Amino acid sequence: MVSIPDYGDPTLTAMLEAVEKNQKRQDRNYLGASLIGEPCSRKIWYQYNKYEQAPSSAIGLVAAESGHYAEDVTASRLRLLPFIELHTHDESGNQYGWASADGKMAGHYDGLIRGIIQAPKAIHIWEHKDKDHKKFSDFQNKKAKFGDKNTLKNWDEVYYGQAQINMHHAKIDGKNIDRHYMTVSYAGARKYDSCRTYYDPVYAEMLVNKGYSIIENPSPPRRVSEQKDFFLCRFCNFKEICHGG
Repeated sequence: MVSIPDYGDPTLTAMLEAVEKNQKRQDRNYLGASLIGEPCSRKIWYQYNKYEQAPSSAIGLVAAESGHYAEDVTASRLRLLPFIELHTHDESGNQYGWASADGKMAGHYDGLIRGIIQAPKAIHIWEHKDKDHKKFSDFQNKKAKFGDKNTLKNWDEVYYGQAQINMHHAKIDGKNIDRHYMTVSYAGARKYDSCRTYYDPVYAEMLVNKGYSIIENPSPPRRVSEQKDFFLCRFCNFKEICHGG
C-alpha cells in the first residue's frame, strides 16, 4: 500500500485505500505519445515490454480522475464561444489519434480546435492538463520567462514530446497540423492558463527514432543514473527492478 495522507478521518482513509486497492492498470500494446518524451529511455523500455511496476498512489489516481473531469468541462466551456470550433472525436466517434511502426507506436490527443483569438484561422491540436498548484504556478513562471510559444518546451519535457510527436503524425489533407494549443487548469478547473507550441520537425523526428530504438532493442537501455535517489529515479515506478535487479 502506497502512503495514504492522514486527513484525521478513518472513513476517508479507508476510501482512499479502496481506491488504491481497486486500481486497474491499462496495458498498452504500443509505445504511446504520452511516454515518448520521458528523458529515461530505460523507463520507456520497461513499460513498453510490460515489466511489473509499483502501484500508483491513491492521490495520483484521484488526480487522474480530476484531470478527465477538467478536460470535459473545459471543452464544454470553450464551446460556449460561438467562434470556436472544437472537435474531440472524429467522424466515426473515435478519439483523434495515429499509429505507426505496424501499430507499435501510437498516440491520441484531446481534440482539434480552430478559432482561438490568437490565431483564428489556424487549426491546432488541443490538449488539456489539470495540475496541482505547484505545477500550475511553475507553468505561469515559465510562460512569463520564456514567452507563450516556448512555455511548453521549458515547462514539461514529457508534454512537449507528446505535443511534437502528435503534430508530426496528425495530418489534414496530407499536411501536418503544425500548431498545438494547450490549456492548463488547477483546483478543479477553477483557474486557467494556456500556451501555444509550433511544430519542430527535427525534434519530432528525433523522438520517432528514439521510439524505434526502444521498440527494436531486446535489452533495456542504460540507466539514466546509477544513483537510486537521483531525481528521475526517486519516484519511478520501475525503480526497484531497474536498480535492484
